[in-house]
Amino acid sequence: MHKTDVGGVRIGLNGPDEVREAFKPVAATGHNGTGVLVQRQLTGQVELVTGIAHDPLFGSVVLLGLGGVHTDLLGDRALRPTPITDLDAGRMWRGLRSAPLLTGYRGTPTVDTTALEDLLLRLGRLAEDLPEIAELDLNPVLAGPGGVIAVDPKLRLTPVGAEPDPTLRRLSAAQPS
Repeated sequence: MHKTDVGGVRIGLNGPDEVREAFKPVAATGHNGTGVLVQRQLTGQVELVTGIAHDPLFGSVVLLGLGGVHTDLLGDRALRPTPITDLDAGRMWRGLRSAPLLTGYRGTPTVDTTALEDLLLRLGRLAEDLPEIAELDLNPVLAGPGGVIAVDPKLRLTPVGAEPDPTLRRLSAAQPS
């Protein structure tokens, strides 16, 4: 269940009184661990999803897609096996149907795509260095003119078994697309 579906997230709160009023219902959902996180709400950003998924036979892939409530609804996403290059990172966001939202669609602010590509490259490197990351879900990642911010990370670790030869993955990743 997504936190928003069960009332585990409240947005648009203005001031301490509204935060106090929202505290008990949010805490009662049990989706916030041992407490409730209160943070400044950012607006004017494009919501993206990024992450890592690892398969012991295939290796790791890096994910990028339209995030927030649109993730499941529209399924606009790109996947690349590790290792990923700067060319892969650029192709990932440019290949999304929603890419115009990142480049100033209808006068909206242009997203810092260099920061987005850097995030994708870092995720790829993290996946290569730490195969025990079974899943890393960053949803949403707020992307705007000033960079990208991962708001709600989720991480699942598993023991590493007999992994495939990383050289084979590198050779398969070198094939032209």
